[in-house]
Amino acid sequence: MVRNEINVFPFDSEAGSAILAMMCREARLLDWAGISVQDILTKLETLRERLTVVFTLDTLNFARMKGRVKALQTALTSVLNIKPIVILRDGLLQMVDKVRTRQRAIDQIINYASNRGGNLPVNVAIVHVADPQMAGWLMDKVGRLFNCRELVLTDLSIPVAANLGPGAAGIMIYPVD
Repeated sequence: MVRNEINVFPFDSEAGSAILAMMCREARLLDWAGISVQDILTKLETLRERLTVVFTLDTLNFARMKGRVKALQTALTSVLNIKPIVILRDGLLQMVDKVRTRQRAIDQIINYASNRGGNLPVNVAIVHVADPQMAGWLMDKVGRLFNCRELVLTDLSIPVAANLGPGAAGIMIYPVD
């Protein structure tokens, strides 16, 4: 319907809604600066490659209900108070670590993001599922520890939240030029 009115250039962010929003804004700012479409797409590809997304889950129950993990694994993590650490790699969520206690899990995702962002200026999105108090605390801590050019707080997108469940929290970070 808009073929002759609007040029559309599909781009897969391989990330969630917070990062997609940042990428859209970045593309728009580059467009306003007169950058070519091809150079904008190249910039977005670079951003995608430098992106780090790390989460902690409060429970595996929702992942179990969605068929993502087995019941035994869910029961063991619940009994032992184990909190999984999950990263986004190639568009897929992968468990990379397990720690005991919520505080250690939060410290672990901050440490992981710090190792990826270093002291460089970064854009950061703090995402959460139904835990705004913890997310606010995480945002304050990240704001003090990182060299944030931009720091936003938002709910995790519904499709991902349905798999991770309430209490899930994450950091989406990428270095900026």
